[in-house]
Amino acid sequence: MDPVLRVSIVQQVEDRIKTLIDQGGFHPDEKLPTEIELCQRLGVGRGTVREAFRLLQAKGYVTIKPGRGAFVAITPPDDSGAIDWLVENEKGLRDSIDIRAALEPMAARRMAERCTDQDIRRLSEIHCAFLNAVSEEDPVRIARLDEQFHSAIVEGSGNGLLIDINSHVCEGMSLFRSKTFQVEQNVRNAIEPHTNIFHAIVQRNPDLTEREMRIHLEKVQEDLTQNISIPGHRKV
Repeated sequence: MDPVLRVSIVQQVEDRIKTLIDQGGFHPDEKLPTEIELCQRLGVGRGTVREAFRLLQAKGYVTIKPGRGAFVAITPPDDSGAIDWLVENEKGLRDSIDIRAALEPMAARRMAERCTDQDIRRLSEIHCAFLNAVSEEDPVRIARLDEQFHSAIVEGSGNGLLIDINSHVCEGMSLFRSKTFQVEQNVRNAIEPHTNIFHAIVQRNPDLTEREMRIHLEKVQEDLTQNISIPGHRKV
């Protein structure tokens, strides 16, 4: 079971709706429960359900038909659609990764210097849940846990300004994470870096932690370059 760690209400509702789609016997293009029905069932506001539907539509699980409601997508998400999205949004994605590359190695160093045993236990729970999500091939959970892993490191730095900046960066990176982890290569390429970063923090080795985070984010840039270079997906 994933650790309960600062998961937003929208994310929780998004996960519940996706589980409903996966396990509720819904067929492609079948209408899902209405916003009001889900509000009553989940005990949340209508705006929360609407935002969860919007995210699920962006990730390819749901189609919103104006005036009719939300329907299960006819074609499930696949690598091709994710890569098309990465191509279309390349500039903004590279800008966001550049910011992360400037801030997260510093945050990782600070966490290695200052972390408590409780910080390490929390990071361990997230990392184990991430590996479980990978083994279960669940890109939605993988994306959420990737964000939690990186955010836990920034929070562990104890730097309030870094934490504030990271919260804004995460907002812009949420959809990128959901798309990039639909590509199997990107999932594989995140496992070893996360493990190396975690072990460096456990050792409380600031130099190694900073270096491993820098290597990881350089690989994220490389993955993006490879994704958008796949034949048939280049911009023209």
